[in-house]
Amino acid sequence: MRFGPFSMVALALAAGAVDALSFLALGQVFTANMSGNLVLLGLALGTGDTSHIIRSGVSLAAFCLGLALGFTLLGRAPPGRDVPSSREPGVPARPLAVLLAELALLLVVAAGWTARALPGPALIAASGTAMGLQSAVTRWAGGPGLSTTYVTGTLTSLAGRMVGPHSGVLRPLAVVVSVTAGAVVGAAALCLHAAVAPFAAPVMVAAAIAAWPLSARGPRRPR
Repeated sequence: MRFGPFSMVALALAAGAVDALSFLALGQVFTANMSGNLVLLGLALGTGDTSHIIRSGVSLAAFCLGLALGFTLLGRAPPGRDVPSSREPGVPARPLAVLLAELALLLVVAAGWTARALPGPALIAASGTAMGLQSAVTRWAGGPGLSTTYVTGTLTSLAGRMVGPHSGVLRPLAVVVSVTAGAVVGAAALCLHAAVAPFAAPVMVAAAIAAWPLSARGPRRPR
């Protein structure tokens, strides 16, 4: 069962909001966009910035952990193969479990941020793990060439569809725009009311979960 359009957009918004929070408030590190985070890690290694090396390293390790946990929960079913059958109502149990785990971790980040109960590296670790989980489930249910965290790949897919014989540019375009919009929302929330800023991403993920059974597509058609 593939994500419906609203669920994919909501997850992309969440990823943008998470990166805005992590970069602006957790020490200039990305927890969703690992391409950017790897560049930041390389810069830190090149300049000898130990604290930044730790933050970027924690983010990368946590993201990889989230990927491993996500793909383990999803099992070995390839993307596009429903688990269980798409004829059954509701959201398949495995991807739902991954999204709920992501939501729980983002709520931990929000609560820890608001209560100032967790140190920065712990918040980075929880956020990075959540984004790794999201990447796993969007790889499973997002469709070919779509990701809400690896936006370079989605942008490449969009460009290929625009100039090639393929159709369906709206979904990748919506993801690219939504990641940017999510970053705008996250940054604006930090400026206007920092205490509520980390709750933006959990709300968006919860919306994606709620909307999925309402707007998800059935079995994929050959393209």
